Amino acid sequence: MAANISDEDVCQAIYKFLTDGSFPEAENIVSAQFPFTAAAKELRQITKAREEVENEISVLFRDTASDVDGWISQAKQLHEDIERSRSTAREIIRQHEIGQQLQSHVTDASKKVELLENEIAFNEAVVRNLQDIRTIDYRISSAQMAIDQDDLGTATGLFEEIEMLMKTIDLPSTTPILRVLSGNVAGLRTAIANFALQKWKSLVKIDSKLGQMTVVTNDPEPSSNLGNVLYALTKLDMLNSIVDSLYRDVYSYILDPVLLPPGAEEAFTISCDGNSIQLLPQPLITQPTDIFDVLTRFLRYLEEYLPATIKDPLNAKLAPPMISSLISKKLLPSIPAGVNGMGEFQVILDHIHKFQQALYGFGCPGSAELTSFTQQIPRIWLNQRRIKSLDEVRVALSASSGESRKIERVETERVSQKDKVFAENADDWNAGWARDNEQSNDTSTQKQPVNQEDDDFSAWGLDEPDTLEPEQHNKPAGDEGDEDEDAWGWGDEDEGADPLPESSGPAGQPSAGVNGGHGDGKDSPRREVTLREFYTITNIPDKIMGIIQSQVSDSEQLALAEYSNLPIASSGPALLSLPTLVTAMFRALAPMLYSQKFTGGQMFLYNDSMYFAERLRELMETHNLPRLKPDTETLEKFGRIAYSKEMQSQRTILADLLDGSQGFGSCAVQPYLGQCENAVSATVDRMRHVHKEWHSILSPSALLQSIGSLLSTVINKMILDIEDLSDISDAESQRLAGFCNKVSKLEDLFLPETKSGQDMTGEQSEAVPMTAIYVPNWLKFQYLTNILESSLADIKYLWTEGELQLEFSPEEVMNLIKALFADSDHRRRAIADIRRTSRTSS
Repeated sequence: MAANISDEDVCQAIYKFLTDGSFPEAENIVSAQFPFTAAAKELRQITKAREEVENEISVLFRDTASDVDGWISQAKQLHEDIERSRSTAREIIRQHEIGQQLQSHVTDASKKVELLENEIAFNEAVVRNLQDIRTIDYRISSAQMAIDQDDLGTATGLFEEIEMLMKTIDLPSTTPILRVLSGNVAGLRTAIANFALQKWKSLVKIDSKLGQMTVVTNDPEPSSNLGNVLYALTKLDMLNSIVDSLYRDVYSYILDPVLLPPGAEEAFTISCDGNSIQLLPQPLITQPTDIFDVLTRFLRYLEEYLPATIKDPLNAKLAPPMISSLISKKLLPSIPAGVNGMGEFQVILDHIHKFQQALYGFGCPGSAELTSFTQQIPRIWLNQRRIKSLDEVRVALSASSGESRKIERVETERVSQKDKVFAENADDWNAGWARDNEQSNDTSTQKQPVNQEDDDFSAWGLDEPDTLEPEQHNKPAGDEGDEDEDAWGWGDEDEGADPLPESSGPAGQPSAGVNGGHGDGKDSPRREVTLREFYTITNIPDKIMGIIQSQVSDSEQLALAEYSNLPIASSGPALLSLPTLVTAMFRALAPMLYSQKFTGGQMFLYNDSMYFAERLRELMETHNLPRLKPDTETLEKFGRIAYSKEMQSQRTILADLLDGSQGFGSCAVQPYLGQCENAVSATVDRMRHVHKEWHSILSPSALLQSIGSLLSTVINKMILDIEDLSDISDAESQRLAGFCNKVSKLEDLFLPETKSGQDMTGEQSEAVPMTAIYVPNWLKFQYLTNILESSLADIKYLWTEGELQLEFSPEEVMNLIKALFADSDHRRRAIADIRRTSRTSS
């Protein structure tokens, strides 16, 4: 113990802890050891403290003694109550245990009672089911007996009872006895069904061979009359199948033959004889209204002899196909194609109204469909006219016999009296005529492609470009680029226009290069000249114009007051839309059929299209129908496209034939010589063949222009091929000149035709070919032949003194000289002179 901690302090700390429960706060006291010397003193303090507490308790006890006695008394009473409650609880537990035993006995007894009740109910159900089974079996036997006795009504009634009893049997369907019973019921049903069908067939008879239907109404057995049979069939759920079978037989063997369309091999009517109706043949020529009487007679027969049980569903099935066939096979063909027969058709409309009332009276549907038909007659009539018109176009094209005839084209042209062509060759001036509405001021207008017109040809494939049009440049007349275009057929879109040369072309104006004069005719008076030409057309345009004229005529007729009450009066304006369809049909079928039926079919198609367009224009002007103007323009465009395609096809053939020369290289040696000879011969033969083929089709001017265009293609290619040769030997030069001369013989195709009976003598008998007029590069080709056969001095003379400069450019002539002649001083001087003179002239 620390020296500064006294025994008194330690004892006092322990005393306070025991009496007050206070813990010493000084750390030195807490950690000090208890001295043995202080034990006695500490015990005295504790004893003293205990005595004080006892004294205090005694004082308190004396003050509360009466309360404690009460508490003790209550505690005893509480103890007694607890004992009584414990005894009561034990009694309750005992009674509960006795109740559980009794409840167990009750449960066992109730289960035994329930089991007995279930056994009794089961036994009763078994008895009841056995009684029902016995009853059903008895009913089945009775029904079989009724069938054997020919008593359908009794058998049907028993079968209904059997079905009701079968529903009351409370047995699983897998029960053997129920399976046996169900099999017996099914057998009875089959027997009754067969018996009912047999009765039905004996009462309602249809003979497919005779087309006869008989309904027996005087059956001696009341139980087997038609009503009872239908009742039995209804109970057996067989009425729908009977109605379907009766519908098929009646429609196939009776109604369908009656509703055959006009023009059939046989015609029938329906005859009623008591309880029978039968098909009878009748004359093919009958009144259109007779069919309504026949159908009314048929429906009245069904109304009289068939019960409503089967009549109503039968009418419901018969009416739709009957009315549909009536409309499609009888009424539609009776609609007249023209206006004149509509008076007779009005009688048919009156009969339709009466027939609708009859249908309503018979309770037969179909009246609404007839009403719809009468309301749509204007549209139906217009649609039939459309179909008929298009079919007539098809027949006119496909059935054409190839008959053709000549048509004269007469037009007036104003020409100058100083015109060299008119003065020197008046009979052939008309080769340059053209329609006034197609004239142009310069040749550039002829280069417009056909497909720049506004009409839409996408539906017929006419808007596809037929030829290529290169970019046009302002080049000299002898420019090599222009020659390239002519050689390959580029820039031939003008072929899509009228193939007749414009009046501003070579034939309509004097040319200094052709005629050798330069008269301007500025002050010369002009006079009118009538141009007459003949060209060939087929009989197809007139037939199609007849179709169009009938539409226009009927449209005008329907606009009159006397026809305003006709049911088709509202379709009059719509008729004017049919010519557009007719022309479209012609354009759709003509390209294929013309190629198959006619030699030179595309040229026939061109002539027919132009003639057709002219007739259509006359019709438009006569009847004031501006809506036909687009059709007229479309036909003209269509004809030009046909012409353009044929020209392009022939150009391709000629170019392919001429390609066999392989560009005329090494043409003086074999095998190239043979190839060149064959190519030129084939090309010339092809030109003559085409001329012969087109001679009887095209007008003279169109023929000259067409052949001239093809010949221009040939010689352009030859000029280009020869100019492309870098070295031409003397032998090759002679061969090339021979080839050119052979092609030049084609100028006899351009001799003017003489009028029949004309006597030409002296110089007039020397006919001058018009090749230079219709073949723009003809003179250049002739000069090329001269160059191939001429010496260097001759070529130089032709350039300086002649007219070679009018057809060839200096570069072309110099290149030809370099190819034809070896390098020498003479060649160089000649080339220098040509170059110098060309600069001087320019």
